[in-house]
Amino acid sequence: MPITRPTTTLGRLRAVFAVGANRARRVLGASEDTPSEIGQGSAGGLLQESFVRRLERLNLLTRGLVTQGLAGEHRSRRHAGSAEFADYRRYVPGDDFRRIDWNAYARLDGLFVKQTEARVEVPVHLILDCSQSMNWGTPNKLGFSRRLAAAIGYLALARFDAVSAVCIADGIKDRFPLVRGKAQVLRLLAFLDQTTMGQYSRIERSLAEYCEGTSRGGIAFLISDLLSEDDWQAGVIRLLKHGMDVVVVHVLAPRELHPMLDGEVELLDAETGDLVELVVGEDARRTYETRARDWCDEVGAFCARSEVGHLRLDTTVELEEIFLDQMRRQRVVR
Repeated sequence: MPITRPTTTLGRLRAVFAVGANRARRVLGASEDTPSEIGQGSAGGLLQESFVRRLERLNLLTRGLVTQGLAGEHRSRRHAGSAEFADYRRYVPGDDFRRIDWNAYARLDGLFVKQTEARVEVPVHLILDCSQSMNWGTPNKLGFSRRLAAAIGYLALARFDAVSAVCIADGIKDRFPLVRGKAQVLRLLAFLDQTTMGQYSRIERSLAEYCEGTSRGGIAFLISDLLSEDDWQAGVIRLLKHGMDVVVVHVLAPRELHPMLDGEVELLDAETGDLVELVVGEDARRTYETRARDWCDEVGAFCARSEVGHLRLDTTVELEEIFLDQMRRQRVVR
């Protein structure tokens, strides 16, 4: 069915997402256990106009006050003329007399001026794992992660924050430069749709490389299955030392937590190509599921110790539920 050229920004967004959905329908016929040619996944969550409008009313939360930046939506330690009250201080010659609070003068028998908070933008860093292990599952983990990154990016640009994006695997594969304004949404979507796949994941090395070429500060979203050849936790610590708030988004396909295997099977490692032959029974499945839960709990415990935001997401969950429920409960958005 041909796609007509929409005239509104929302219509153009819909068209871009619809193209991704059409690609998804062509690849989902492949076996789940064999990586597809970059499975896109359905973009249905962002096709709903009501969800896009709700995104525009949300705001990303930072863990502390921002010290510098351009005009935006986040609280700053700086004071400036705005509508939001921050504190009082005593009047000194040269202050704008229009800022004197006469109610405070009546109560305290002194001249006090109101201080208000500056509002600044915060750089939002979208760090997307594009290794082969992400290109698996139904729904596909990489397709799900791309839609999630697109939604976060749209939210940030709509709320006057700056957004950059990077695709990582064994190092940085692609970069999207820092941009501002909703007019840049389509460029961001095109980047996320065309990211280069890598073979295997080295998150620590990739994040070290990213920090070297990126200014300090902002909010970093690491979107990954965390199946890394090196220490992904050390990579997260590096982001923290680089002055960033960090949110680890742990993406898993349902069958990674509850595999439907039985009898004699061959398992192919999507990243290394290694083949493992084994016999799977009820005891083996139970042991695997216990270890998978323990691993997920370890990820959550590390994030809690490090004061890092943490979201564990099943690829079957709708984006609307993620943003309006899970992200709110984890204080990632408000």
